[in-house]
This record gives sequence, structure tokens and C-alpha cells, in this order.
Amino acid sequence: MSPRAKKQRVLWITNNAAPYRVPVWTALAEHTDLQIRLLQPDAQIRSESRRSEEWTAARARSSGLDIASLRTCRFGRGERLYYALTESADELARSCDAILLGAWESPACWHLSLAARSRGVRRVGFYESTRMSQRHQSGPVARARSRFFRSMDVVVVPGTAAADALLDLGVRRERIVEGFNAVDVERFATVASLAPVTEGHRFVYVGQLIPRKNVAGLIHAFARCGAPEDTLDIAGDGEELAELRSLAKEVGRAESINFAGKVAYNDLPDFLSIQHTLVLPSHEEVWGLVVNEALAAGRHVVVSDRAGVAPSVRSMQGVFVSSPSVKDLVVAMASSRDSWLAPMSAHEILQFTPRRFSEAFLEALVK
Repeated sequence: MSPRAKKQRVLWITNNAAPYRVPVWTALAEHTDLQIRLLQPDAQIRSESRRSEEWTAARARSSGLDIASLRTCRFGRGERLYYALTESADELARSCDAILLGAWESPACWHLSLAARSRGVRRVGFYESTRMSQRHQSGPVARARSRFFRSMDVVVVPGTAAADALLDLGVRRERIVEGFNAVDVERFATVASLAPVTEGHRFVYVGQLIPRKNVAGLIHAFARCGAPEDTLDIAGDGEELAELRSLAKEVGRAESINFAGKVAYNDLPDFLSIQHTLVLPSHEEVWGLVVNEALAAGRHVVVSDRAGVAPSVRSMQGVFVSSPSVKDLVVAMASSRDSWLAPMSAHEILQFTPRRFSEAFLEALVK
């Protein structure tokens, strides 16, 4: 693109300003006139204990991005929240050359898709779910999901598992652009040379303490495979916290299991530097970006085969893929511990940068 060429105006619609998305947006904004518009207002994020200030539009704007919250109303509860616009979809569609829709389940995205289509604006879907994370395999919700993505000009996915799920929905292969979900791996790699000084092996979980994350299964597995000197750090918060604390006592490992609370995203590299093996034991996980982060930090990873990231990292160094059953987690955790020698340097995950992921979206804008 010549210095005087007009950049394509791109409107990215998503629920919130996840801190791990900021580097991808920053890279994309170098080549487009990018506007990021959020369905979830900052006030709601601040009122929910599971999200920190790092997830707000106000924080993301500090990176120089054009980012703001739309006027919406919401319904639903828990993790299942949906948003409808209370401002003009037509005006939003008029402001761009292409619209990228990352929250298909909300009425706002259907409304914006129709407005964009009527104006001839290119519509790019962003689909992250996998066959295993889709809660509706049939019925009206499944049909609506299929209709939405088949109507897109092109759809970007973050990995092979999501691509396979899209094919199941009837989206043609030539309309799918496959990238690799990314975090700021270089920032996490700064701690890859650091090794925790400890007699035992340090296992760690980072995430929400909710049923689908299967933290209870992890505690049971640790109780079975953990040596007396091994430890398990559980970083996060959620509805199961009290129950999990009680379980740690019931299995007789309360002294070895540390509930670390929420760790700020900016502090996560240092937190991972004092660990050996990250465990993501989820029954359901769209991707699991903490796996990227831990590998970039040179740590081993035990990851559930229900996580979208699993097929994309299965062949990488230091990765142990397991079913989320306690029996299989025990085997995978023990294998990781027994094979640990030192933090991994220059891990292959480092090639999957936010800039490389942004190229998938650039391709979708012209495909």
C-alpha cells in the first residue's frame, strides 16, 4: 500500500476488550483504519468480579486504538450474556468498508450483518468454537448458527478445530481463513530462562473457578499423582472457590494446594516463571490461550483434549494432551513431572505471534 493510499475502514464488533486481543488489533490497525466497538460496557465489566480493569475499553484505549462501547441492552445470565443494539445499525454500517463480527449469538450482530449486507459492506465472521464446545448440536440454535456463518463473505477461525466445526455448519472450505490464535508470546518468553528453585514439582491452573473448567478433577488428580513435596497453585476466582477449598482439605492436600486468587494479566509472565507445568483440565474450552502463554514462558502444559488449542499444539515440545478424566490427568501430569528437565527456550509457539494472526484477518478482508 502506498503512503497516500486510503486504508480500508474496518469495524470490529466483539463483546469486550480482552487484553490478549490488543496486540492483534494493534497489528491490524497498522494496515487498516480499525474501529473496535464493544457490546459490553465498562460499567458492567467493573461490576463483575471475574473481569478486571484490564478488560475495559478505557484500558485498551491506552494502546492508541480507536475503541469504544456501543449502546446496548443485555439479557441472559452467567457466562451466557447477549446484547441488542440501542443505536442505529445502519449508521454503524455506513461508517465502514468491512465489518468483522465476533459475537454471532447476540442480536446486535445479526442486526449489523443485515445492515452491512444492505449497503454492500463486506462481512467477515470470526468463529472460535469447536465441535466439543458447541452446546447446541441440533435444533433452532444450531440452525441459526449455521445460517449466520454461511451468510458471511468469509469467516476467520483461530485453528483447525474451529475450521472443522465450521465445515460441519455447511460453510465452504474456500470461505474459511485459518489462523492460529495468538497472544503476545514475546512478552511471556522473557521469563523462559527462569527456573523455580524448589524440591518438588510445581503444577498450576490459571482461569475461572467454574464447573466446566474441571478444577475439582484437577485437585483429585493432584491428590493421586502429586509427591509429598509437589505443589499446586490455583489462580483465579469463581463460584466454586469455597467448594474447591473444602475439596483440597478432603483429599488431604490442603497444605500443598495454594489458592492464589486472580492474577493480573500483566503479572502473569512472572507468575508462570515460578511454575513447572500448567494444567488446563476443562470439560469444555473454546481455545485456552493460557496454553500459548505457558509454552511461550517455557513451561510444560497438560491440556484437555476438549480444548480447542489441543489439536494445534499436540505435536509441540512439552505438551501432554489428556482427556479430562481424573485417571488420564494423573498419567499426563506424572509424565510431565517425570520428563521435566528445565524451562524450554525458543519454543515453537513463538512463531505464532499476534502479527501473524492479524494476517489472517487481512487476508479475509480481500479474499
